[in-house]
Amino acid sequence: MILYTGIGATKDIHTEEEFLEIMKEFIERDWGKVNFAKYIIQCSFKDWNLPADFAKFTLENWIEYSGAEMCKNT
Repeated sequence: MILYTGIGATKDIHTEEEFLEIMKEFIERDWGKVNFAKYIIQCSFKDWNLPADFAKFTLENWIEYSGAEMCKNT
């Protein structure tokens, strides 16, 4: 279970599948129509080439990128 309350969250605690479904929004967004000045923070993460590298993210990458947390004892 994953604690995530950010963009696209429908509740506080999500299954891995629900969380990854929410994160698909970042992969599927039409970045050609996005004002990067507004989203510059979302496109800065380690040495990744975002948004192109969103497709390569693992569950662990998404958790770290989004600020989510793995829940213990749920």
